[in-house]
Amino acid sequence: MERYPRVEVNLDHLRHNVRTVVEKCGAFGIDIAGVIKGATGLPEVAKAYDQEGAKWIASSRLEQIEDAINAGIKKPMMMIRVPMLSEVPEVIRLCDYSLNSEEVVLEALNEEAGKQGKVHNVIIMADMGDLREGFWDKDEMARVCKRVEDEMENLHLAGIGTNLGCYGSINPTPEKEQELVDVA
Repeated sequence: MERYPRVEVNLDHLRHNVRTVVEKCGAFGIDIAGVIKGATGLPEVAKAYDQEGAKWIASSRLEQIEDAINAGIKKPMMMIRVPMLSEVPEVIRLCDYSLNSEEVVLEALNEEAGKQGKVHNVIIMADMGDLREGFWDKDEMARVCKRVEDEMENLHLAGIGTNLGCYGSINPTPEKEQELVDVA
């Protein structure tokens, strides 16, 4: 008996699409994260991203990241939401990168990464009006970025980011892109 709703994935089409996006973006120096959450973290989907050149495997769900690791994928793993404090040990154990906009979480990640003998990569998020996640106050964001670089020896500031076109439906326009560049 088939159950609904369900997701059907044509892996050949997915591989073709991933390969095309990786090639087109790569021509401009842009690396791709293969986000597996939309396919409920199916290991076959993660493998398609891996085999066709995605630099990272990404999800907002730790269990999906763990499934990808258990499926033998060696790519860096990325948590694409702000971790909850209760998840910090698992985030450090499973993920090489995470998105962050809470100083208390960064402090906890730094402490846990030290306990696990790791350096964890963080991307500090700026809210550009989408109301999803990120620092509203860009001066505070800059202060936190500097603190990560100067004081949190178990964290590496991998960059800054933003989330557009999600909750608040703010479009990723050239003006919003320039706003993020200005923050950087």
